[in-house]
Amino acid sequence: MKIRAKDVKMKKDPISSVFMIILVGLFMTGWPAFAQSPDPLKVSVHPQTLIADLEKAIPGLMKAADIPGLSIAIIREGKLLWAHGFGVKSTKTNEPVSEDTIFEAASLTKPFFAYIAMELVESGEIDLDKPLIEYLPRQKIEEALGHSLDLEGFRGDWLRMITARHALSHSSGLPHGERGKPFPIFFEPGTKYRYSADGYFYLQSVIEHLKGKPLAEIMEKMAFEPLQMKASSMVWQDRYETQAAVGHDAASETDGKFRKRMHAHAGASLYTTATDYARFVMAMMNDIGLKEETIREMLKPQIDVVKDVSWGLGFGLERTSNGTAFWQWGDYGIFRNYIVAYKEPKIGVVYLTNSYNGLSICQDIIKQAIGGGKDLGIAYLDYDQHDSPGSLFLKAVLEKGAGHAAELFRKFKKKNPAEFTEAAVNRAGYRLLNSKRYPEAIAVLKLNVEAYPESANACDSLAEAYLTSDNKEQALTYYKKVLETIPRDKKADRAFLDGLKSNALAKLKELEKK
Repeated sequence: MKIRAKDVKMKKDPISSVFMIILVGLFMTGWPAFAQSPDPLKVSVHPQTLIADLEKAIPGLMKAADIPGLSIAIIREGKLLWAHGFGVKSTKTNEPVSEDTIFEAASLTKPFFAYIAMELVESGEIDLDKPLIEYLPRQKIEEALGHSLDLEGFRGDWLRMITARHALSHSSGLPHGERGKPFPIFFEPGTKYRYSADGYFYLQSVIEHLKGKPLAEIMEKMAFEPLQMKASSMVWQDRYETQAAVGHDAASETDGKFRKRMHAHAGASLYTTATDYARFVMAMMNDIGLKEETIREMLKPQIDVVKDVSWGLGFGLERTSNGTAFWQWGDYGIFRNYIVAYKEPKIGVVYLTNSYNGLSICQDIIKQAIGGGKDLGIAYLDYDQHDSPGSLFLKAVLEKGAGHAAELFRKFKKKNPAEFTEAAVNRAGYRLLNSKRYPEAIAVLKLNVEAYPESANACDSLAEAYLTSDNKEQALTYYKKVLETIPRDKKADRAFLDGLKSNALAKLKELEKK
């Protein structure tokens, strides 16, 4: 099973070293905590120096990570300092990326949707803490669920508790694309964090019902026009045929086709430019379009995620030695993006890419663009950075082919035993699988099973690779191995193993029918 980045917990405290430095400083000087930051933000670097450094650094990072195109916008003192495009829209056409190039924003859509939801909170049309079920007809809710509210085993009591606050802070307990009968709700709303696009879509249904209009029209009038985001849309526009970038896989390959989304989704369907999205971020910084107290509520921690990372209403939040930053990542496979900003001192960066590898340079981009040390948001998500052993192994396999996978595996395992882990190899295998490099993916994931024979997850990943490549016989074999391995797996937690078991049983039933 692919372990999604957002579900992976950090293995170590990424700011423990920061606290050690602060404690030493306190001992030596007696100054208050955080008075002097060991990794300051670049608020006083001369703009021309900053821009020159970025223009020099970004092309090298893109080349190292195999990223075809990138667009970036830097915010300083709450204003747009600089925006620029790098690379190409498509490796088939080599047309250059410009400041006006359209990208799929992916999950950067979510905080933008939260902004218009809070407009409706201000107008009194939505109560943040009123159960959403009270806004919709029962029939509409049951159609979305795929069954009756009274179905045995369904947690209708939990559904009746879900509010706009829960949906926007990812504490609703609703799934992130998973389906089942009964419809799954994973915990009592408000008690935990679990990333959920379904929560956003639920709130979208409420807003569309109240307004009597599709979300694309609502967003146009309530956000795009007021914020002067003239290039952006929640659905595909004909004008994008000449403006938009196309996505590329981990090997920088593309079919050259646009993904034309004709129905708005609150969690994922925004088309935008880095400059346009920066206008939204500046609105958050400068209290534009919403009252100051409303934005303060959006940027207040609502639910804890991990140490020093929480979620507000729309944005993730990270507590750093420089203050609290708000952030969000976008990952729609072949488009990967990031935004992080500080309301005070009004500094931030937005960058968009047309690449599966787009988040592998995130820490480097943030360090170069705004400073501040390690970004806790992307650290929590645990994407492999471009110079990690897992990424370098993947690149070597792509260059040399499946026949050299075993040799490369031994080499990287010997050189980086602590970092070249089961999880790192698993992610490399999935990146190959998502790029349809089936022989390479199977070779890599098979090596992982051999190296970690007690891992049910390693067996599950290989089974999925065989199934995706249409080798049903081997998929059947390895889904059976998942069930055999689960009792021996001492590393994975019980809930995760239960998920693997349910998935394996379902796949076996399906395969045996065929």
